[in-house]
Amino acid sequence: MKKTVSGMATRLAIIALALASLPAFASSDYPPAIWNSAASCNYSSRTAAISHVAIHTTQGSYASAISWFQNCAASVSAHYVIRSSDGQVTQMVTEANKAWHIGNSNGYTVGIEHEGYVNNPGVWYTSAMYNASSALTRDILASRGLAQKVYTGASGWNAVPADSLYNVKGHVNYAGQSHTDPGSGWDWPRYKTLVANGSGGGGGSTPTLTWPVVQSGNTGERVRTVQYLLQQWGYSLTVDGAFGNGTLTAVKNFQSSHGLGADGVVGNATWPALTILTQQGDSGAKVRAVQSQLRESGYAVTVDGIFGSGTYSAVRSFQSAKGLGVDGIVGDNTWSKFAW
Repeated sequence: MKKTVSGMATRLAIIALALASLPAFASSDYPPAIWNSAASCNYSSRTAAISHVAIHTTQGSYASAISWFQNCAASVSAHYVIRSSDGQVTQMVTEANKAWHIGNSNGYTVGIEHEGYVNNPGVWYTSAMYNASSALTRDILASRGLAQKVYTGASGWNAVPADSLYNVKGHVNYAGQSHTDPGSGWDWPRYKTLVANGSGGGGGSTPTLTWPVVQSGNTGERVRTVQYLLQQWGYSLTVDGAFGNGTLTAVKNFQSSHGLGADGVVGNATWPALTILTQQGDSGAKVRAVQSQLRESGYAVTVDGIFGSGTYSAVRSFQSAKGLGVDGIVGDNTWSKFAW
């Protein structure tokens, strides 16, 4: 009997080793990620549509975060966990379900945990982590046709801007939270650039971009662009290409709401906050801004606010003519070429 039990134990050990050597399952939501489920007691069904992404810091190791989310004593979870050293991504809750990561904002958010500690960002917030996280966030937004409205940090690392202004924010930036992650060391401008797919493409944002100055008394296409973008941000004003009192007031209000100096002048500080990533399938005033600029540059597009195939083709042609990466996406690189 002892021999039989011993033989069975040996066989079980061999089977366990064989299973351990098998490749991890890939995530169905995000194929680059490894799937390693959180305990079912730590998440629930989602009833609201996903509209936002929440950036977290684990305040511990990658492995310990994964282990904790698999422990029912935790009563917490996140959709994804990212390793600092190499950017490895593990998914633990499907996006269709509600992870428990941000209290009253759980219902409409996807939570991404980043290995590390908020008080030591220089060690933990690596390039590999930023690159992996931004690619994941870009995929979450793009798969739902959501605009990339990444928090810039302009109002302060612990500010609580309205959800309508940004759909990618830190845990600390959502209303009613007690946590401070990802902390003051998270590089929001860098993250915004990376989410916009790097600096090379027309949909990207190069940190060294310069912008023209547009101010009270100016007229023309630049002013129309400012006015259309202000409309997209919810300001009520007429798009007439004339920078009058109504436009001046709207610009000052926009600057104030974004933590910028409210001088009414649209320059290097205001343009990047004002522009919104715009791509095929989008609609509204931001698309009219793109179309109006394209017409100014000689392209035969209709200013109808619908980013269809004609607008897409014209954007790609414009990007090629201006020496930009041709991706058909209007990010800061393309907006800057329009503005000049």
